Amino acid sequence: RGASARERLSAGESPIVDAARAGAMRAMCAVDRARARAEGVSVSRACGATARVARGGMCAARGVPEAIDGVARAASALDAPTRDACAAALTTVGAFVWVKAFDALAKRGVFSSALSRKLVHITSGTFYAATWPLFSASVDARWFAAFIPLAQGARLFAIGSGLIDNANAVKAVSREGGREELLKGPLYYTVVLAACAGAYWRTSPVGLVALTMMCGGDGFADIIGRRFGSGNPLPWNAQKSFAGSIGFIIGGFVVASGLLAYFDAFGFVDVVGATYVSTAVIACACALVESLPLTDFVDDNFSVALTAIALGTLLYV
Repeated sequence: RGASARERLSAGESPIVDAARAGAMRAMCAVDRARARAEGVSVSRACGATARVARGGMCAARGVPEAIDGVARAASALDAPTRDACAAALTTVGAFVWVKAFDALAKRGVFSSALSRKLVHITSGTFYAATWPLFSASVDARWFAAFIPLAQGARLFAIGSGLIDNANAVKAVSREGGREELLKGPLYYTVVLAACAGAYWRTSPVGLVALTMMCGGDGFADIIGRRFGSGNPLPWNAQKSFAGSIGFIIGGFVVASGLLAYFDAFGFVDVVGATYVSTAVIACACALVESLPLTDFVDDNFSVALTAIALGTLLYV
């Protein structure tokens, strides 16, 4: 399946075309059924009406799929560097809007700033990886993608080291309000994202799972640990809890499995039952490493990602 997808991409086609068309048609059918129930019309009659509309060639029935096809084909018609540059630009803008949306919700009091930071931690890397199918089949595409977190890392370094004055960024990213914090966890986060893109890209489950264990596992461990961790500290590390470790395992496994299924749907990786078993083992191992009192020596973003990479290299064969 992966080879087939890569051949199609090399030929100028994109798996996004088929996926978009199918999604659009399913959405149209769902709308027709909902309208039929609301108006007291039987679903079978609605289906018949939809079929007649399709046969009649009305624009309302076919305009959306044709529009999606046109956009996808236009992207496929671009040469690889142009397509990758456009994908990188779109991903950068999307990531910026994504983070700003969480900031706005935090300011409105929808959730605390601490929870906002962790939600950004969980979703930003996952969102970033989810945009990889937008890039071309060129061997250089991964470097266009890797440039995005590297550029963000350079920005964090400049702010954290005092080269750039940006109080809003410090407030949004740091826990205690010190700009030096940007030179630790947030900077390491971008390094891991870039390394996973450059070293493994979208055809290996190793990089995908390492990325999601750092994002989903570590993020959910903090959220669940803060909410339910009081009274159940770990014997080997009183700063961590059983609740947090369980949150890591469940969150890491769910996010990783979802991303693996996503890339399997595009044909970039092959996912079978054993893949999910291996992912569960990696989630447990990463949760154990994250729970150890090692933060004075190595950041969780590095220790978790390296553990996932080491085990993934052995288990995903």
